[in-house]
Amino acid sequence: MKTHKTRLTKASSSIRSKFARLRSRCGTAALEMAVSLPLLITLVFGSMEMANAVFLRQSINMAAYEAAKVITRPGSNEPLARTRCQEVLTVRKVGTFTLTFTPTVTSTTAKGTQVLITLSAPASNLSYGPVQFMTGKTITSRVYMVRL
Repeated sequence: MKTHKTRLTKASSSIRSKFARLRSRCGTAALEMAVSLPLLITLVFGSMEMANAVFLRQSINMAAYEAAKVITRPGSNEPLARTRCQEVLTVRKVGTFTLTFTPTVTSTTAKGTQVLITLSAPASNLSYGPVQFMTGKTITSRVYMVRL
């Protein structure tokens, strides 16, 4: 009978030590998560923010190029180029932007005139989420094209 009791005591002592080790591991996992979770969240939202900034830069480049193509065509003028720029940026979900032409182009502007198209938009146009690294930044694109 003593051997049976001894075996039970050894088994219960072994189970207790396993539970103690398991509790210490749970504490370690909680500590690791508490340390690494803020870093992981910042990394995820930061990468989303940077991807949105790259998308906005590409959208601005495309819209400026499209406006340049329209304004340098024979017979075209500034309102048509602004409309084309607005169309491209609307499709790309960019709401706020500034578009300038240097010099001012009309239907009587001479052929061979170099035209500078400057398009800029605040980076907060496509900024989502709790982490906003691009707040207060402006993305600008400049396109030079010769009037045909």
